Amino acid sequence: MDYALLGKRIRDERLLLRLTIEQLAEKVNKSTNYIGQIERCDGKPSLETIVDIANALGTTVDSLLRDSLPAAQRDGADQELLSLFASLDEKGKAFLLDVVKRYVYYYGK
Repeated sequence: MDYALLGKRIRDERLLLRLTIEQLAEKVNKSTNYIGQIERCDGKPSLETIVDIANALGTTVDSLLRDSLPAAQRDGADQELLSLFASLDEKGKAFLLDVVKRYVYYYGK
């Protein structure tokens, strides 16, 4: 497992949600130092901790680990788009869906 990529993904997801390390640590009942270590690749979280972090971030373990899987690395943009899309409210989703439909209509597949 690539712990550096896992830490980066956790940090990216946390920042996307505008959570501080302290807020995430509180949600997963871990210390702020430990969460910081995970994000900097100074700590190796257990599977249970990864699951807790994924739940606190409203994402999946697959999403957090996707950079560690060779096949997933090829589809990184797809996965990132899905993750960002999932974080939007219904109004944002409807807007982006309209943009994509228009792009496909005008520029083809």
